[in-house]
Amino acid sequence: MLLRYPKAFEHIPAVRQQHAGKSLVAWFRQSNEPGEEQGFLTENSLVFILRGTKHMHFPEGDIIAHAGDLVLLKRGVYLMTDFITDGTDYQSLLLCIDDTLLRSFISEDGISAPTTQAGSPVVISCKNNLLQVRNSILDYLEHPNTHTTRLLELKIQEVLLLLLCGEHQQSVRAFLSHLFDNSAENISLIIRNNLFQPFTLEEYAKMCGLSLSSFKREFARLYDAPPKKWINEERLKHARELLLHSRNNVNEIAYECGFENVSYFIKQYRQLYGTTPKNAQRAKNAIF
Repeated sequence: MLLRYPKAFEHIPAVRQQHAGKSLVAWFRQSNEPGEEQGFLTENSLVFILRGTKHMHFPEGDIIAHAGDLVLLKRGVYLMTDFITDGTDYQSLLLCIDDTLLRSFISEDGISAPTTQAGSPVVISCKNNLLQVRNSILDYLEHPNTHTTRLLELKIQEVLLLLLCGEHQQSVRAFLSHLFDNSAENISLIIRNNLFQPFTLEEYAKMCGLSLSSFKREFARLYDAPPKKWINEERLKHARELLLHSRNNVNEIAYECGFENVSYFIKQYRQLYGTTPKNAQRAKNAIF
């Protein structure tokens, strides 16, 4: 099961959460090192590392953020490891920012459309002005009042404004310009890179910066097929290859191909190929 953050924080007792308008602020604490964990960050987020270090794992290498750093993360699936470095715990402060706020901010600041492909997360070493705002956010979480929601929303905007007038403003502008890139090239890239993630159509649409209806129209234009049908068939083709050439069981193959519901996977496979995944494996074993 792919954990979706910040929703998954609701089931973690060590997380203190507070709404900031339609955005969400979460103070995460962890006293043990769980190893590598994969999760789907459903909102564009800013992550202050308070204690320990965060390693983000990519094919081309790791990105490491230390205590005192701020990480700019576009929504997406990430493989990460949190490390405790001072013998106490790992802590981070997440600002999960609502799309409406971000779109308004980008529009008001005149940030132009991207001219390059979306890059990796941005890691910034915080100066005193950012640390002061970070600390005031933590204080509001510890001592909430009747206006905390509105105050936290203002604090998020303050962080964004400070980033745009700091020494990393070019990297920040480039990052913000990619958040709602719904060009055909970016949509195709998102689909290819996330084809085997267990995303719903709504999640694919959000990843592409589109409404569900706009995503369906744009997808049909690009691939000449409805998105659900095309995505399912591509996943099932991959599943067929795995059934014939790997030793994984049916459940493992279903998850690897983006099906969180194994019964649904079996039903879809039978409809496309006229047999069950298990029978396909048996036929392979009979041949060899």
